[in-house]
Amino acid sequence: MAISRRGFLTLSGTASAAVALSACSAASRKIASDDLPESIHITGADAVIVRALNRAGYGPRPGDAAHAAGIGLAGWLEQQLQPNSIDDPAADLFVRNLNFYQRDVTDLLAQDYTDQTRELEMATIGRAIYSKRQLAEAMVEFWSDHFNIYLGKKEHMVSLKIVDDRDVIRPHALGKFRDLLFASAHSPAMMLYLDNLVNFKGAPNENYARELMELHTLSVHGLYTQTDIQELARALTGWRVYLNGRLDGQFMFDADQHDFGAKTILGRMFPAGRGEEEVLKVLEILVTHPATAKFIATKLARRFVADDPPAPLVEDVAQIYLATGGDIQAMLKTIFLSQEFASAPPRLKRPYAYMISALRALHADVGLRGYRQLTDHWLHQMGQALYHWPPPDGYPDTSRKWAAGLLPRWNFGLALATDQIEGVRVPFERLMEAGGVSDAAGAVEFFGGLLFSRPLSGPERALFGAYVGGGKLTDGGVQQRLKEAIGLMIASPAFQWT
Repeated sequence: MAISRRGFLTLSGTASAAVALSACSAASRKIASDDLPESIHITGADAVIVRALNRAGYGPRPGDAAHAAGIGLAGWLEQQLQPNSIDDPAADLFVRNLNFYQRDVTDLLAQDYTDQTRELEMATIGRAIYSKRQLAEAMVEFWSDHFNIYLGKKEHMVSLKIVDDRDVIRPHALGKFRDLLFASAHSPAMMLYLDNLVNFKGAPNENYARELMELHTLSVHGLYTQTDIQELARALTGWRVYLNGRLDGQFMFDADQHDFGAKTILGRMFPAGRGEEEVLKVLEILVTHPATAKFIATKLARRFVADDPPAPLVEDVAQIYLATGGDIQAMLKTIFLSQEFASAPPRLKRPYAYMISALRALHADVGLRGYRQLTDHWLHQMGQALYHWPPPDGYPDTSRKWAAGLLPRWNFGLALATDQIEGVRVPFERLMEAGGVSDAAGAVEFFGGLLFSRPLSGPERALFGAYVGGGKLTDGGVQQRLKEAIGLMIASPAFQWT
């Protein structure tokens, strides 16, 4: 049977991917597993710290709440805002040995797209579960929604999105919004997703120009006009991607397809004859505009504080944006140390955060088959499959948008707790040993504390205790009811709303 060069690369890449993923997964899982504290005491951390662990990250793993309580919210936040100073061996090893993630885009475009999709999803979930750099991971998710790219747009979109995740979103997630916007505007994935590859002089395509103003910077209320969109689309002609050769998949400015005519954008005159620098000037106008400051401040406050973000906090964060040139760390510090965050109402975890927080709370071990189950089945069932939101606005941010789809969440909680997810296991015996659990009542109290980051209330203790009943932990029936009770805890409002 004859085989093409691409076919050979695909087959050999797939084989080496399986070996590499298996090895790196086992090593990083061992490091993460060994990170379980020898002794776990449930004392109940400050509610604001617990809120920060759940919103500025994906919830505490055993021992995290005690660590955060020991250094205080400000100390924990300061650590998280400097992710490169955090020793993170499990997550670093996990990503370092991935087969596709480190490759250049030209090489990626010659590989199997299904395998790349699985690896991108696996890299995202694995980091969220195991990384100690939780705020950085939460911000990667935030900006991935803000600069949303849908993998289903084109077959080879995943190759470009891997590079976008690696070279655009992650390096700037806690940096300056200006740098993030400029990087996104040069992202081949963004150019392909929002149709700038078919934006030609004489026949401009307005898609990217519109979303650049409406979703990335000024917002729909940003006081721009349809004419501004049309003129910006003309400026963006020629911003394309190499489609073949040794630079395949890389950004390019195609002067032959650029409209060099005079333009007026947001009241600014752009004389004829200007090329690539024309767009750079527009980006500078957009990134420094007060409407952009308010829009970014509103989105950050909505994600981390409340569906209807408090106006005074939004104004404070917008002023920080303008004063610091869009410094993301400064804005986050303002939010998380604010009185508005300290008194914030509960928010319903989005499906992805819900899933990851349950895995983290129970110190779950996830194997290669487990990642496939989590992505292909559970995230699809719960409505937040990674990188699969078709519109450019990203997955919804408000609790009310997710409040109707609770049944798949309940099923996930029960499946996780009762060992029904292939490739995912909770180390119940190790957890109970670390918690000094000796009877059923103690086990109920302990797992409730792990999941809620506080002692159970009287009604909760009575409810879950009655469900598990008495008897010895060595009894199979007691063990099964305990696991089911843990599943009910995961499905409960106390875990889902934080």
